Amino acid sequence: MEVKVLDFTGKWCSTCIILDRIMESEIIPKYKNKVKFVKIDIEENEKLTKQYEILSVPTLIILKDSKEIWRKSGSIFKDEVIKELDSALKLNMEL
Repeated sequence: MEVKVLDFTGKWCSTCIILDRIMESEIIPKYKNKVKFVKIDIEENEKLTKQYEILSVPTLIILKDSKEIWRKSGSIFKDEVIKELDSALKLNMEL
């Protein structure tokens, strides 16, 4: 079972910059051995942006075994991400 976070971002997006700092300092270190994190610049990866129907940034998507289980755009709080990741990982342990 694989849990993956897709982080759709833009270099020009101030909210993305704030989220990136939180992800890099607090979330990625906490889950680095349990979750795969993929940062995707929407201007450099138009194919993935269209595939996942990204309408605004930042957008985080949590995938479990390649299936989307959570998505949030705009203001994203650290506690929300931690709650969803813990939930996805707990489901892994139960299976």
